[in-house]
Amino acid sequence: MPTLDDGRNAINQGNLQQARLIYEAILQENPRSEDAWLGLAEVLTDTEDKRICYENVLKINKQNREAREGLRSLEPQADPLVAALQQKAPPRVDEPAYMEEDEPTLVSERPAFDDVSSSADGETPIFILVAVGLALSVVVMAIGGGLVFYVINSLTGG
Repeated sequence: MPTLDDGRNAINQGNLQQARLIYEAILQENPRSEDAWLGLAEVLTDTEDKRICYENVLKINKQNREAREGLRSLEPQADPLVAALQQKAPPRVDEPAYMEEDEPTLVSERPAFDDVSSSADGETPIFILVAVGLALSVVVMAIGGGLVFYVINSLTGG
């Protein structure tokens, strides 16, 4: 008759199918072997089969820590990112009471469309800055283009 050590050796050698057969043979002879059920759970791949093994161990010994941990590991795990997003941050003490509701929070205040051309006291209006920038870019392009034309013309002898 195979022993628990034979099953453990088969696992250590990577022969899980042999280990499964060994543990099943042990359980045929002694269906109350906690270690055989735990060994069988270790080599099985189907989650439901593993669950049955761990539950059988707990029927034999309700205090078996390894079987409890095995069952716990089979429970579906929540995605940590989703869990973190679902947690609501506690309200800060300095926030007004109306902020405790689930109202959207604006990232920044945008000026109204009419306010885009205006500026603060003492600043140049935005549309003038844009116009000057465009004029400068046209001048730079014209000078650069003329310079490139002159260099190419003089190199080609024209």
